[in-house]
Amino acid sequence: MIKVSDYIENLKPYVPGMSIDEIKRKFSLERIYKLASNENSLGPSPKAVEAMKNTLAQLHRYPDISAIRLREKISLIDSLSPENIAIGNGSEGILAVLLRAFLVPGDEVISSEKTFIGFQVLARGREQKFIEIPMYPGEFRFNLKAISNAVNDKTKIIYICNPNNPTGTIVNGDELEEFLQSVPREVMIIIDEAYYEYARGRGNYESAVKFLSEFDNVVILRTFSKIYGIAGIRIGYSISSPEIAETIMKVKLPFEPGILAQEGAIASLDDEDFVNRSVRMNSEGYEYVTSIYGELKLNYIPSYANFVMIRMNSEGEVNKLTEYLLRNGVIIRPLKPFGLPDCLRITIGTPEENSFMGNNLQGFLSEVYP
Repeated sequence: MIKVSDYIENLKPYVPGMSIDEIKRKFSLERIYKLASNENSLGPSPKAVEAMKNTLAQLHRYPDISAIRLREKISLIDSLSPENIAIGNGSEGILAVLLRAFLVPGDEVISSEKTFIGFQVLARGREQKFIEIPMYPGEFRFNLKAISNAVNDKTKIIYICNPNNPTGTIVNGDELEEFLQSVPREVMIIIDEAYYEYARGRGNYESAVKFLSEFDNVVILRTFSKIYGIAGIRIGYSISSPEIAETIMKVKLPFEPGILAQEGAIASLDDEDFVNRSVRMNSEGYEYVTSIYGELKLNYIPSYANFVMIRMNSEGEVNKLTEYLLRNGVIIRPLKPFGLPDCLRITIGTPEENSFMGNNLQGFLSEVYP
């Protein structure tokens, strides 16, 4: 048998929640509401679906290796140049490319605890040292000062998820600017804005795009998986200096993403009505579900994304609630793999999904605490 490296042998893989088909088979259910993976419950962008249908006859062709039409389209969002944009198989695909392209033996990677588990898997899948910094006690927010203080001459990459998955909390613009000024320019700072479209315009949230002209060590990640509802075709992009973007485009697999993904993404950027409906549904849904959580006296964390994290009394209670909801046709996400064993995450869905989930949540609490 071919031996793998010890750090790969000991790596814990990313484990997603159970699929809808798995739950249906296991519990003999006809109807399932999946509120576990922060997908857009409205479905995919209709314009994206139509564009992909119209592209099916071209599947014998290779996709545009430069993805220039998509990069030009994206560049208009933040008044940038296509040279600032790189495209990949989801933002995780770009993350993997960044780690492969910029890390060398002896480099170190820093992030926070209780953040996106996909990055942790990718980072731990390399031989570099991965350092996790505790969050602010009781706040479930990145402690940027502690992260900055942990930087040394071996630090090569820092990862910040903003808004953070799974807590839904943010780093505000002032905090981020102070942090960027404190970190040496030789250190790459990756800022994952997967939930940007849900957070923009809310409170004191700011995209890191405003700092690109001053800080050429910043890489921003965004995705078409969330607000645009096309997670299944795997496409995302980065915003950075032209030099970093060029490196990503050189190192990634030559013909990724595929032709369907590129055409779907281009069309989705024109689907302003769908984006607005998605944001509005999420905003109204957030008000509804948090009112339920408040009435039920659940400890929820205010969120800037399309999900809410709830802290239960114990890991055992999380497991019981997860099982109860599964048996009744609702899939949620327990957060032990994220280092939060007493917490769970529930995606904000359609009004019907939110109502069904709320009723079952109340039923569970009435059963456990009569």
